Amino acid sequence: MLQNAAIDVTIALILMYLMLSLLCTVINEFIATKLKLRAKSLASAIEQLLDHQALRNAFYRHGLIVTNMRVTATGPQSTMSGVSSVASGVREMMISRPPAELSAQPATSSDTVTGPVVSVPVPMAPESHPSYLSSRSVALALIASLDPAKPLPVIQDIEDTVKNLPASRIRDVLLSSLTEAGTDVDKLRTSIATWYDDSMERLSGAYKRQLKWISMLVGLIVTIAFNADSFNVAITLWSDQDRRASIVAIATQVAQEPLSDVPEGVDKAKLYETINKTEDTLRSLPIGWNCSGISAAGASSAEQKSMRLDSWACAKKNLTALTLTQVLGWMFTATALTLGAPFWFDLLQKFVNVRGAGGRPKREDEKAK
Repeated sequence: MLQNAAIDVTIALILMYLMLSLLCTVINEFIATKLKLRAKSLASAIEQLLDHQALRNAFYRHGLIVTNMRVTATGPQSTMSGVSSVASGVREMMISRPPAELSAQPATSSDTVTGPVVSVPVPMAPESHPSYLSSRSVALALIASLDPAKPLPVIQDIEDTVKNLPASRIRDVLLSSLTEAGTDVDKLRTSIATWYDDSMERLSGAYKRQLKWISMLVGLIVTIAFNADSFNVAITLWSDQDRRASIVAIATQVAQEPLSDVPEGVDKAKLYETINKTEDTLRSLPIGWNCSGISAAGASSAEQKSMRLDSWACAKKNLTALTLTQVLGWMFTATALTLGAPFWFDLLQKFVNVRGAGGRPKREDEKAK
């Protein structure tokens, strides 16, 4: 009996960690979408990878990259204005300007190309930068950007252009790729694509480290908002068999469904949907704040003002009544949320299976003894 109760309490805690972790993931994605963290990280990474200014400008003017900007732009007005401005710049460059000689351009970090070519502004700011560029698109755009006058260059043309580039990291990368490719342009594209993928793996690690602190803060805020005290949940459920049974039934149903992935670009509707789902799933758990009688539904402005004062008084009362055990329970929950939803989902399935299997029934001859 005690063993079953312990398993039930553990399942309830795992369910709480799972649902709150899913909510934290959605909030993290919402923050990343609003702050455009992926796009800014990719823009910064490409600026470091393509450390030759003229080559980088030509790269961003390539049709494959402009198309990605068109897809990731938000709203029809921003899409059309961004594409029109880039298209106008490209048409003007093609009509009135000779092809840029990349070898004549120093590897600087300025925003325009100087030298024999008229200054051309960088066509893509970090705010409008795409959040993802495929390695194939990058390889094709980079090779074609070496000499815009020759969009389909042969290997010898590519090698001559790269050798005339000033000393830079991208020049060393291209020379290494040329050595590996020999006389095969397809091998050169593959080599550049592989280099880009390796660089993006490092970027992914840096991006995850950047989100780590945001995730920890979000986990703590979600824990406090739900008053998810692990110790109080465990103690309460240990002495409440009916509530344990209700939670285990919900956990069993959750474990039987596949874990849904969080899509990129989470909006407010998805965020509110996840919050409501989390509240509904965890309704039977002893979590949340005790502010009974406070509801703004259908209330007048004066009543809503009074309710806000009551809510503030309720929050103040609860916060001033904090105990060390409650704070430690919050910290335990917030730490558990950092493990992520996939971890808790796998653990939930294992515990549900263990509970469903139960103990081995006694044989008839064993009962007689």
